[in-house]
Amino acid sequence: MTLIAHAIAAAPPASLPHRGLRGRPLSWSETGGLGLWSTEWDPDVKLERPDALEHHQLVERICAAQTCLPVRFGTAFETSDAALESLDKRAAALRAALARVAGKSEVALTLLWREAPAPAALQSAVGPGRRYMEQRRAEYGAREGRRLRAEAMVEELIVELAIERPLVWYETGTSASVAVSLAVLVPTEQALERKAQLERIAARFSDVAPVVNGPWPPYTFARIE
Repeated sequence: MTLIAHAIAAAPPASLPHRGLRGRPLSWSETGGLGLWSTEWDPDVKLERPDALEHHQLVERICAAQTCLPVRFGTAFETSDAALESLDKRAAALRAALARVAGKSEVALTLLWREAPAPAALQSAVGPGRRYMEQRRAEYGAREGRRLRAEAMVEELIVELAIERPLVWYETGTSASVAVSLAVLVPTEQALERKAQLERIAARFSDVAPVVNGPWPPYTFARIE
């Protein structure tokens, strides 16, 4: 019997219904004041797409009951001892992460470019080698311009939100269509208000289409080195 991990929390465990994925037992494994919520699982049974949604629902339920760090779907341990060994190895970092997310939820923003960059017009009289070099230079210039624009939007968002930088995570230019992927960690009781604020700020950017999600458990901020 293996364990499919859902969330890491501090002891003592919250009182939760003992039903995990597909109605299987939800278990708690504890060491040194830290614990792991997981589903007891038959290793011969393959995880499927509906299990990912149920995992998310379990994480939401656990995080509503106590401060927790969501675990990436599909993370498995062969035994309870293996799970506890993993917690012990990262105990200090896990405790710091739990302190960081306590009482907070995550709101996420994706900014999508509204238009693809227009290709530069090249003179037909130039030779193929020159044309190639000019085209490469134009493409680089367009990418660099978009990178700088994305960074400027992030900076404006952080300033307008008046939020501490350790509570912000972002990436820019992860694909040709994505300008910014950003997540902020906010007090749970203010999450809907902060989500609306994020939508208002992002709506001012005419060159991107904003997509705001959450609030949800602190998936992004559960990461540790």
